[in-house]
Amino acid sequence: MAAGRWGSGQGVVLRMQVVRSSGVAYYVRDLVESSPDRTRVAGESPGEWMGRGGSVLGLGGRVRSVDFTDVLSGRDPMGDRALRADRGARAVSGVDLVWCAPKSVSLLHLLAPVELAAAAGDAHRTAVADVVGYLERQALGVRRSRGGTTHRLGVAGVVAAGFVHRTSRALDPHLHTHLVCANVAQGTDGVWSSLDTRRLFLHRRALQAVYDSSLRHALTTSAGVSWERSPTGGWDVAGVDPVLSRVFSQRAAAIDEHVYRRFGARSSPRARRVAFHADRPDKDRQQTVDGLRTRWRSQATDHGLDPSDLIDVVGRARLAPAHATPDGDAVVASLTAVLGTRRAVSERDLVAALAESAPAGVPGTWVERTAGSLGRVVSECAGAVNADRRSVAGRQWSTREVTRALGVDAGFGDRRAGPERPAVDDRSMGGTIGAAARDAADRSWDTGRRVLDR
Repeated sequence: MAAGRWGSGQGVVLRMQVVRSSGVAYYVRDLVESSPDRTRVAGESPGEWMGRGGSVLGLGGRVRSVDFTDVLSGRDPMGDRALRADRGARAVSGVDLVWCAPKSVSLLHLLAPVELAAAAGDAHRTAVADVVGYLERQALGVRRSRGGTTHRLGVAGVVAAGFVHRTSRALDPHLHTHLVCANVAQGTDGVWSSLDTRRLFLHRRALQAVYDSSLRHALTTSAGVSWERSPTGGWDVAGVDPVLSRVFSQRAAAIDEHVYRRFGARSSPRARRVAFHADRPDKDRQQTVDGLRTRWRSQATDHGLDPSDLIDVVGRARLAPAHATPDGDAVVASLTAVLGTRRAVSERDLVAALAESAPAGVPGTWVERTAGSLGRVVSECAGAVNADRRSVAGRQWSTREVTRALGVDAGFGDRRAGPERPAVDDRSMGGTIGAAARDAADRSWDTGRRVLDR
């Protein structure tokens, strides 16, 4: 498979925003404990505690505003102890990681028939849970200083609250989760302190890639969809009318207009970040998702589009190979691009390359395990300081070499015994989508087990 077909560019960049004490209320100010759904905001979730670190503090289930405020203030919600040093009003309370589903997945979740809509929502939740595991194992740490030397330690887990939102500020379909990670962690030495946030930012690309890959894998397995590259370099569900995506991308259009007015034809990530914050409307909190669905369907009809046609995306994986494992050419291209800007690549670069290069996605645990088993490749790349810095490890890696290396452990599980094939109950999802889901699961599993032994 040619590298140019799938490309090696990064698509959506993970949004990460520092949360200070003044911004904590944004996430919980609308929780109304006495109301049945505990929220009055269109599409907003009351929040769920996520991560092993929260369990250590006795936090679980739905988020209570008092507990959330306490832990982001650096206090133990179950006692009076401080979990980190007090650094005043400008102290970092946490970091908000925003996991946004591709526009095509948002449209499936909010406009498609009920079974497909549920499958899209479940895939998003699965991907967020998957990436939280990677976050805890690889991207979080704490610092300890002893005798003038700084040591970095791992953590017991993340203390985080996940808030699922289903609308943009322009009230378009926009499925995303705010994962608010409190700036507290228990190091492997048992001591609580602030997080080493620098380590978190270093894993930004890998975190986004793991989420995207896990989402693709989950939705391919459950609904048999296929994927294609979007204009931004990410992946979108094949078969979703691009006109429908444009109709419900008012926020993106407003940012594009702001960028053009201020910067002209010169667009850059920084220009878009400026526009994102400069032209940010308040969300209408009197709306409900059910009410918005009626409006959305009317808007689609006005443009000659029928939302029920979204069901046609189901089963397309039967028409195109699932490509359940990464494309070797794309992995090489991705690592080579890294060496065009840096003197070495790291294991997190390999994680990102593997995840981005699997058209139908792979589970996050598979990516992490495979990247770890390729220590020899990473080691050679890390030592690459050659005249030819545009090649991996100072030389060109052929697709055959990369795929042979990936074959170390490129199946979904232990290649000797192997886990059981995942079961898909087509009765629980209805006839058409259920049968497609079962076929997709079989196909994805079999392709993954064949690995890349070409």
